[in-house]
Amino acid sequence: MSIEKKTKKILLEEVKSLRKKVQELERPEVTREKLQDILRDSEQSYRRLVQYLTDYIYTVFIKDDEAVYTYHGPGCIAVTGYSSKDYADDPGLWFEMVYEEDRERVREFTRKAQAGEPVPSFEHRIRHRNGSIRWIKNTIVLHKDESDLVVSYDGLINDITELKAAEEEKKLHQQQLIQADKMASLGVLVAGVAHEINNPNNYILLNAQFLSDVWKNALPILDEYFEQNGDFSLGGIPFSEARQNISDSFDGIIDGAGRIEKIVRGLKTFSRRDKGDLNQKFNINNVVKKAVLLSNNLIQISTAHFTMNLGENLPSYEGNSQQLEQVIINLLTNACHAVDRRDKRISVTTAFDEKKQRIIIDVYDEGVGIPEENINRVIDPFFTTKRNQEGTGLGLTISYQIIKNHGGTLTFDSENGKGTHVFIKLPLQPCVKAEG
Repeated sequence: MSIEKKTKKILLEEVKSLRKKVQELERPEVTREKLQDILRDSEQSYRRLVQYLTDYIYTVFIKDDEAVYTYHGPGCIAVTGYSSKDYADDPGLWFEMVYEEDRERVREFTRKAQAGEPVPSFEHRIRHRNGSIRWIKNTIVLHKDESDLVVSYDGLINDITELKAAEEEKKLHQQQLIQADKMASLGVLVAGVAHEINNPNNYILLNAQFLSDVWKNALPILDEYFEQNGDFSLGGIPFSEARQNISDSFDGIIDGAGRIEKIVRGLKTFSRRDKGDLNQKFNINNVVKKAVLLSNNLIQISTAHFTMNLGENLPSYEGNSQQLEQVIINLLTNACHAVDRRDKRISVTTAFDEKKQRIIIDVYDEGVGIPEENINRVIDPFFTTKRNQEGTGLGLTISYQIIKNHGGTLTFDSENGKGTHVFIKLPLQPCVKAEG
């Protein structure tokens, strides 16, 4: 039986008990002694009922719209860590305990209650005596005299910290599902765009190669004409100048179209539905090259000092090349966003640790670094410092999970204001958990 059902059952039993005792009070044969026993039992039942309804009650006594005394029930220590005596000794303790960002709102509700205005139930945070942050639900019940003036009010406190945590977890899961759906849609879009780009690019590449061959075949004739008749105009440019420029232009067009072809091929691979298998055999250096190619535009914009240092004789690795490519793209993107000037360095290095039989990838940037208080949070879902750059806060979370699934580790060595090393360490056998 769930806690909610148990609580409901207990409450129903207590209500029935109270109703039965009230009925006994109405019987004429009830003696004074019996009446006292019934009242005492009823009071105990009432207290138990209140205990199930709330974690503790505090009472504020009012005079001339001002609080003159506050009593905190014994249950306060379980919720706040402070005892009734602590509150009695220090009347300002309650507001000191209320979380800084919530104090003004709590004060406003308190002023309304003291003025006799109805106050809806409200939630706010408190700082527990042990330093932890707790969420509580505060329900205020006013008590007025015959002149309709507030003489006191009760605050019914419920600790809703666990409920809040569950709500946040549910919200996080919903956000992750939405983001996953977006990423799936983006994959379909990328595949479609890649296909559309590929067709005209193939046309450009084939025709550029054809025209380049035509130019090479025509060059001997044009050179002979130049030797016999001197310089002449070709497309508004003297042949002596155009000769090399045209050859270079064809080479540039062919090279550019070839690069587009590689990028499109990489995008199609990147967006292809991934089965998640970890049994592909490949060379890590090839994965790094593809990731750099796909990130090249952002790298060129971000830094004038990019280096790729690929280790020699890296052993073949068994895993999922597409997933690892995604990780390296994420890390390179983060590195590019971290540098604020083009004279700052970015590098990616691969190496093989023969002693520990693992491949190491190091993505380094001379960027802003990671503050010490954030170093352990960077892999948390939706944690990001790049809101102004449309960061989702999922890149490192996904990357961490991918590396973990490969049996490896993803670690950060950063100094605030000086730069960051991100190390990927992949054991040659993914099923074996890697050392840190």
